[in-house]
Amino acid sequence: MKPPELTSALFLTLPMISLLALAGCAKNQSDETENPDAAADGESTADGADGAATQSRARGSTVTRSAGRLTKARLVTSKKPPRAVVDIPEGEEESGPNGLFAEAYSLTAVDALPDFTSLDAPVESFEVANLDIDEDDVSNGFPGATDLSENYALRFSGSLNILEEAEYELCLHSDDGSQLLLEDTLVVDNDGVHDSPVEACELVYLAPGEYALEVRYFQATGPLLAMHFAWAINGGEKVIVPSEVLFKPDSAGV
Repeated sequence: MKPPELTSALFLTLPMISLLALAGCAKNQSDETENPDAAADGESTADGADGAATQSRARGSTVTRSAGRLTKARLVTSKKPPRAVVDIPEGEEESGPNGLFAEAYSLTAVDALPDFTSLDAPVESFEVANLDIDEDDVSNGFPGATDLSENYALRFSGSLNILEEAEYELCLHSDDGSQLLLEDTLVVDNDGVHDSPVEACELVYLAPGEYALEVRYFQATGPLLAMHFAWAINGGEKVIVPSEVLFKPDSAGV
């Protein structure tokens, strides 16, 4: 028979062991659920196309699709109020105010956009409704430029008429290099010789206004040429910037 003092000690020890076990379980559960939002506050575990972790767009950041990085929209301010929308009679679109004015410059050799202020007078000029030139053989020349097929630069000038205050993703997709300026500020830089068409996009925040616009493009040697000026508004679908929001300079003449 066990001594009374030993029996009493056993009865005291068993409850203490049970309490300690319960405390341990509670601690394990607490460790697992201590910060249920930790995944949201820390780095995301979602994988990008290359397998690397990418941050969720649900966190309120804006992503440039072409660059694959988080960025904030730049603010560009216009010097003019927006133009009123005017219906152009059918059949008079080409002679109307919409579109861009293009100047073509012949170069001996080119591997980047030139300083247009240092060039001689353009060899020819023409007008375009917008910039939507799909891939084509360089020997066919840029549509509208009749005398150039290689080693040339084009400068498109006019204005971009913004009626809706929004965040705009402006994109240039070109072969070879291109640049986009708003109000004399470089916004999209897609310069350089490209083995195939390359796209560059930047986000800008635009209030209603008429923005001075300049698009620069160059073509070195073949085999392909391409040029697209597109946009997406407030994260919407990317489309070619329509002729209706492009206006030729008042002084343009062909």
